[in-house]
This record gives sequence, structure tokens and C-alpha cells, in this order.
Amino acid sequence: GTTYTGGPGFLALTDPKEIISQGLLATRDARSLPLDAAVSGTVNIPETGGTFELGGTTAGGDFDIANKRARLTFSVPAFLGISGEAIQIGSDTYVKTSLTGAQYVKSTADQTSVPLDPNEAFNQVESFLDEEGVVSEKLDDVTCGDRTCYRVRLTIPSSLLSDAGTPAGVDAGMFLGDSLVIDLQFDRENLRIRQVATDVDAGDVGSFGIVITFSNYDATVEVSPPPADQVTEEGGLPF
Repeated sequence: GTTYTGGPGFLALTDPKEIISQGLLATRDARSLPLDAAVSGTVNIPETGGTFELGGTTAGGDFDIANKRARLTFSVPAFLGISGEAIQIGSDTYVKTSLTGAQYVKSTADQTSVPLDPNEAFNQVESFLDEEGVVSEKLDDVTCGDRTCYRVRLTIPSSLLSDAGTPAGVDAGMFLGDSLVIDLQFDRENLRIRQVATDVDAGDVGSFGIVITFSNYDATVEVSPPPADQVTEEGGLPF
């Protein structure tokens, strides 16, 4: 369902599924996609009585979608102060962390499952839209930076996420409760995604929130493999 608003040359979308589908298509058309992610909250480990504070956990990266190149940096202060970087060039991935030293570890993925591919993440979200039990709801538009965004809430039953391939023996409901609720924002003018957010209350396991923001689409992304003398092949971790 679309209705013309008389605004600056675009149709106002009213169907939440249509907003999500067209938004993901518009985002996939971008030449490059930058993102920043932040995690907050706590995770409890009942077996040990320990608690991890997730505040300060961040990730940021740039994806050259057309050329399948990406660089992602991350930091998890609560987990041994770990930080690191992942670089993807086609099917080759180079990973370096503060726990494994100065060398990058290189691995090569099957061409059909290249890691760090944002398109795959979008496909997984879109694939849930028509699944039984999934609910999409259009909320009031919101301000996103200097733009206005559609806001859509997507609710996915935990049972579907378990069926979709969580690690063996892991019940998604234990971490997510009955469902995963994702808040999506799409730029009204170009429909590209601007923010993905979720808040999870996992009871005794803890509660946490994730906010991923996207900006500066189509910027030039320079991603090159590390120098050969800084690379160790998979299986030769530099401990």
C-alpha cells in the first residue's frame, strides 16, 4: 500500500513488509556500506556466578559491496580486553586480535559462504518476513540525523531462529525469551537502512541492547590485504 504525500517527489509507504523489502533492496544497491555498532547491558554466567558488563563493546567497519571487500574492527573490554580487526578480500579473511598477537591469521571460505557479507545478513532478515508467526508493524516516523526515517518493528519468534541454525544444542529462547524484536529505520527519501536496534531481556542470563547505525553510503572504501610478512596461514596461530 502506497499513498502519495505531495512531498519531495516520493511515495509514502504504509505497508511495513514493503518498507523492509524495498529498503533492503535499496541498501543492496549501494556501492559501499559503513556501519558502527554498540552493545550495552550485562550477561550472567549461572555456572560461575560471573557477570560480564557489555558496555563499551563496539564494532565498526566499511563494506565495499560490489568488490566483496571489507574491514571490521571490534572491541570487547569486558572479555579480557579483547580487540581486533578482520579484513575480507573476496573469499579470503584475515583476522588479528589482541589475544593472538601482531600477526593476522588468514583463512579462505567457500565461495558460496563468504564471511562478513552484509547482503547475507539482509537476506536472512528478509527471509523471515513471510514466516508464520513473524509480525511486522509500521510505527511513527522518526528523525534520523538530518533526515526522516520510516520506523518498522519486526518480531521474530525464537522458535524460528532456533530452526534457522543456532549452534547445536543452543535454545534461542533461553537468550531471547519468546521472540526477538528488531527496530528498523529506513531513510524515507532513498529507503536505505539507517539503524537496526534490539533490546533483549533474557531473564537470569541477563539483558543487553544492540544498536547498529549506517551512514555515509557510497564513500570510497580502500581495503587491501595485510603485508605478507604480517600473515600466518590458518592452523598456525601465533600464540
